[in-house]
Amino acid sequence: MNGVRKIFRHVKGSVCARDLAHNLAHNLVLGFTFCLALAGFTAPQANADEAGASLTRFIEINAQPVRWNPENRTDIKAGELEYSGGLELTSPDKAFGGWSGLAVSTDGAMLVAVSDEAHWLSAQIIYDEKGRLAGLADARMSPLRDLKGKPITSKNMGDAEGLAITGNDPSKGEAYVSFERHHRIWRYDLGHSGFDAVPSQIVTERRLGGMPANSGIEAIATLLPETGGDTQRLIALSEDGRNANGERKAFLIEGRTVERLTTKLDEPFKPTDVARLPNGDFLILERSYSPLAGPGMSLRQVPGSDVEAGAALEGRLLMRANHRNMIDNMEGLAVRAGDKGEVLVYVMSDDNYSPLQKTLLMMFRLKLAPAEGVLTLPHSPTKAE
Repeated sequence: MNGVRKIFRHVKGSVCARDLAHNLAHNLVLGFTFCLALAGFTAPQANADEAGASLTRFIEINAQPVRWNPENRTDIKAGELEYSGGLELTSPDKAFGGWSGLAVSTDGAMLVAVSDEAHWLSAQIIYDEKGRLAGLADARMSPLRDLKGKPITSKNMGDAEGLAITGNDPSKGEAYVSFERHHRIWRYDLGHSGFDAVPSQIVTERRLGGMPANSGIEAIATLLPETGGDTQRLIALSEDGRNANGERKAFLIEGRTVERLTTKLDEPFKPTDVARLPNGDFLILERSYSPLAGPGMSLRQVPGSDVEAGAALEGRLLMRANHRNMIDNMEGLAVRAGDKGEVLVYVMSDDNYSPLQKTLLMMFRLKLAPAEGVLTLPHSPTKAE
């Protein structure tokens, strides 16, 4: 997504008069970036070859380690989570960036992402001897295709935001992608056709109701069981679409059947992604931005039992970060079970193709309660009772 609230920068130290002056000058540059966005400036697109011709290409990605707290290398506490390494990613490929949806394999070996300029990214994840993020390898990009099998080349049709993929390997599952502007969800069968897959249409704005062009379905995740196909059950959260009562829209989707619920988050935070945890709960990634405070990021855990039609999802706040931490416009979220019973949480930022922003990939560790549904039965009454 593009917009003033999604153009971030990293701010060190507290806000004082000198910082304020610097911020205002800096915002002139941000304003110019915003004008480019309004004028329709987008990242370079792949050539629209004939439908069916593979446009997947290898790309070079450079990775530099980043600290959670730039001022203190030993500070790895992130609320109830623990920071386990992060990378700033750059590439000479001009189409690299804008990553808004993320999936990671159950063994942590591979990631798949989608950009809001209609590109796929796949790469192997490299870890160091302590299990921290160390780099990416074997990286490839490919354009998302439309219903006719042709590469999507317009921003209005290609503003992909949410990504959920079935199975253990995201490069071989069924990918559900949510789009803004022309609000809809499409399914791509990566197992059958790889990143050259032609999508099928799951649901459109006709069944979702009106939403702001740039604040539609930002977050999407599968619900159990993972059946795949066009009737896979999904949860989808809008960034800022509101119902008649002013509540933020969310949806439970099963094919053409759409049920409604809402999310109750702390303003000014808005949802940017959601992932299903191993115990059946859901993790929501949230972000905020203001010119003075800079970027903000939150993670919130919602019990799986709360996810039902008509519910107002609120959950429990696990962490909140601000400009003192190495964050940017955090949009992508993925989770997997670790080897020691913990949950590994991956987040990725959308740099809006701006030189003032960063593409960050970070990993955190979260200790999670046992899965729901394990019953402790009451003891049988005795004669004395």
